[in-house]
Amino acid sequence: MGSVNMRVCGVEISGNDAIISLLSQNDGIFNIPECRVSRITCQNPDRVEDLRYLQKTFLQLVQDYKVDLVVIRERLKKGKFAGGANGFKIEAALQLTPGLSSMLMTSTDLKAHLKHYPMPISFVETGLKKFQEPSFTTAFAYFASKHKW
Repeated sequence: MGSVNMRVCGVEISGNDAIISLLSQNDGIFNIPECRVSRITCQNPDRVEDLRYLQKTFLQLVQDYKVDLVVIRERLKKGKFAGGANGFKIEAALQLTPGLSSMLMTSTDLKAHLKHYPMPISFVETGLKKFQEPSFTTAFAYFASKHKW
């Protein structure tokens, strides 16, 4: 895999919350950095001020923890598990935050990356809260996508 030194923030959007998990990799060793928050809430995604607050708060977190990339678990646009309007607003606000390097990851890509490079430990062993599992898995899948198999 080579010498990759990188810190990623995985994001799962649920309701008005951006649920986050940090994951870093240094020379093939994974680390889960401590983080002061596990979610950032946008009180009212219909208000420009609240969306800007979300952007400012998220950017500050990324700067404080020296995050290289934010990987957002893409929301389904249609079907039984389609995301709500507020979630799409939050997703777009994060993508458009000036100074924030971000990308979307589809569920299909996530599953494919994890199939080829499964997580080396069970989620329970991470010490993170259960509701952080989708954001953590998203961050790990990003690293799995960079693995040369």
